Amino acid sequence: MDERNALMKSILYAFIGLTALLLLFVGCGNEAGDREHQKAQKALQEQDLIRARSLLEKSLRETISIKAKIQRSNQLGLILWELNEPQAAAQHFHKAIELGGSSTTLLFNQAVSLLDAGQLEEANLVLQNLQNQNPDHPTIHALLGLYHLQKGALPEALQQIEAAQNKKLNHPTLFTAHALIRLQNGDDPAAIRAQFDQRTNVNPAHLPLYFNLAMISKNYLNDLEAAQNYLTTYLASSNQETPRHTQAQTMLDEITLQLTQTEQTLHPAQVRSLIQKGTEKLESNAYTDAINLFREAIQQDPQQRDAYYNLGLAHYYLNNFTATAAACQKALDLDNTFANARYMLALAHYRANQLDQAEAEAQQLATQQDARAAVLLSHIETARQR
Repeated sequence: MDERNALMKSILYAFIGLTALLLLFVGCGNEAGDREHQKAQKALQEQDLIRARSLLEKSLRETISIKAKIQRSNQLGLILWELNEPQAAAQHFHKAIELGGSSTTLLFNQAVSLLDAGQLEEANLVLQNLQNQNPDHPTIHALLGLYHLQKGALPEALQQIEAAQNKKLNHPTLFTAHALIRLQNGDDPAAIRAQFDQRTNVNPAHLPLYFNLAMISKNYLNDLEAAQNYLTTYLASSNQETPRHTQAQTMLDEITLQLTQTEQTLHPAQVRSLIQKGTEKLESNAYTDAINLFREAIQQDPQQRDAYYNLGLAHYYLNNFTATAAACQKALDLDNTFANARYMLALAHYRANQLDQAEAEAQQLATQQDARAAVLLSHIETARQR
């Protein structure tokens, strides 16, 4: 799966968190199809989606009650979506609607599956119908955002997501979707990763945060160690054998193998050459090229404090102050006495108007008898008085 497809799938999973509510219908056990349906519920409780699917399909073939058919078709559609069969899922949602199902949740599920299947215009018709019925519903704005994203209209996508956030401000799913669309739009991946990290403090149990942290770390920042840690956290709490769980396990296995091979084939001369080439690009103002070279050096040898520091410098010259701070903090993690990294960390916080953090780092720099600390502390004090 390439970066764009992985990102799109992550956004789809963010939206499904708003809409996928399993509508369980528990019959008395005497009607046709009830016994298989009850077995399907047990399979779901055991997180066996394959068996639950088979049992629900059998239950549907036997079911007579229209109400039961609607609810079981919806539930089967959700299971098929989890099994990465969006077209089949959409067909079952459509079947439930044809039978008379008209709940908002059912229409949401149909819209998500159609979007995932790439049937954009069909999805748009469902969304327009929903918007006519519920013009202020935040999930409709969210799904319209995804529709515009898949059409390549990023400004419209962000506008719809922000409208949804204004109505459901603290929902972690909307945060995730908004952040990933900004990533697709070219925002600084290090800054977005830092925002995801902060969000895990607010919603530590929201597992998509950790998956997306891993995806950003691996695909955008070449930070395999961080991706490995995020995936380990995700998998420790994700026990259901869904395609997302399988994808996370596969990604973790690939990263673990790559890190092992890197350790076995590490050539210090190659790392030094990459850092030297990166420094030359930095001096010639080719900052993006420099960033790529420093990242490659770090990927080969994560203990290179100078590579992290120079990576921070390159980000600073591009006004990516969050990424500067992250890189310089990495350098300080390797060498707490690295004065240049401490200064750039303080300066990045200052430029980002994070004055408390800037002051703390500048004061730490002052304990090293560094003359730059006094100048920076003076600038910070002036900024506080504005």
